Amino acid sequence: MNKKNVIKIGGSNLKSAKSILQIVEVVKSYEHPPVVVVSAFFGLTNKIKKSLETLFNEDDTLGSLYHFLYQLKSEIILEIIENPEIRNQTFALVEDQLNKLRQYLQGIFYIRHIPEKANDYILSFGEKLSAIVLNGIFNDKGIAAETKFPEQVGLLTDGVFGNASIKLNLSKENVEKCFLGNRVYVVPGFYGVSAKNEINLLGHGGTDYSAAAFAYCLGAENLDVWKDVDGFMSGNPKHVAQPKPIDHLNYDEAAELAYFGADILHPRTVEPVRLKNIPIRLFNVFNDHANDKPQTVIDNRTSIHPEIVKSVSVENNTGILSLRGPGVGYIPGILSEITKTLNIHGININSVITSQIAINLLIDKHIIDKAFDLIKKLKLQVITKASIKKNVSLIAVVGSGMTEAYGVAAKILSAISEEGINIHLSSIGASDVVTYLIIDEKDTKKTLSKLHATLFKKDFKHPVNLFVKN
Repeated sequence: MNKKNVIKIGGSNLKSAKSILQIVEVVKSYEHPPVVVVSAFFGLTNKIKKSLETLFNEDDTLGSLYHFLYQLKSEIILEIIENPEIRNQTFALVEDQLNKLRQYLQGIFYIRHIPEKANDYILSFGEKLSAIVLNGIFNDKGIAAETKFPEQVGLLTDGVFGNASIKLNLSKENVEKCFLGNRVYVVPGFYGVSAKNEINLLGHGGTDYSAAAFAYCLGAENLDVWKDVDGFMSGNPKHVAQPKPIDHLNYDEAAELAYFGADILHPRTVEPVRLKNIPIRLFNVFNDHANDKPQTVIDNRTSIHPEIVKSVSVENNTGILSLRGPGVGYIPGILSEITKTLNIHGININSVITSQIAINLLIDKHIIDKAFDLIKKLKLQVITKASIKKNVSLIAVVGSGMTEAYGVAAKILSAISEEGINIHLSSIGASDVVTYLIIDEKDTKKTLSKLHATLFKKDFKHPVNLFVKN
């Protein structure tokens, strides 16, 4: 039996009939039927979220949400699906899901509270509806297709609501039995199911992560991510002039860029596929359907860019929680007690930078105040001052060979110094592939522009990577 390709289709490719028909052509271009993991239609999940926010405050939120979802799906179904039988079947399946959603929301409305369990269940409907509609479209266009929901195939999670992790080995035992037919399988992304059969979301952008998990479970030949933009670039076009395409990244480089704000992949996408050395291939749906010219390939090979640096990126969700006091970074047990407390309350520390007199914790801005209050309650006498900085940006400079190449760090710091930009914190050498700097948020664009202009030659048209043996 041939290995299956797993392909991921994002919501940005599900905006209109035209973009959806492009996806049909993409799927037809595969020699063997792939497993298609789909996001919700563009903007749909945000619409459901906003409806939940106003559920108890506005009249007829339930009715307006139902009407919006039904109207959105109806327009696509009527415009694209020509076969009356397939059209009616698709309508019936959509109505069934919408009725389940409405009944559930009515129950939530009466208890006047949205538990985490309910939130995850409700938000999973965006992907379910997309899978049903796309499956109907495929069948209408001559592609033998079938839907499979994560709860049907046993994509198991650790049971954490909102940001679950997939249990890969247990899922593999379930999943590999469910995709044996010679047809396209359409699967909703973004969520898995716990051992208690409760739906758990995989975090913002989690469809990438679930697609990678399916690739792992099926031993896929490739994980192909189809987007409406080109792959990774040397910088975000919103921030830098003339960014350059990146044709290759290794798993570490891709993970760091995703973590530090590049909106191409979910940060955890590489975790499952690297375990089996499954390449990730990024395609632009409007550029190429030949399956042999991806914009970016991500795999286990190490390639050294001629300029060492491959990309600069920014992440604006992290703040600094600074704890100061004589010997605070040296006295045994202080950091352990802090991390234990934060872990108990489900607060992740993104990074720790210490010195003799300071411990600096990098924490997501939306929970940094909670972390601050928890640490204050510990009443650690060695901490004489605690403060929070939120108006900061985390700049990442990514490229293999950074720690071995002479002068790269100096070039980065000199470029920023020339612009008179203050660096609050930095980490150079902690990773082989990334240097990061924390600056004032107001200096973000200026910093990225200067770094990109300094690190990439103006006449540099396309990277020529040197591949080295690991």
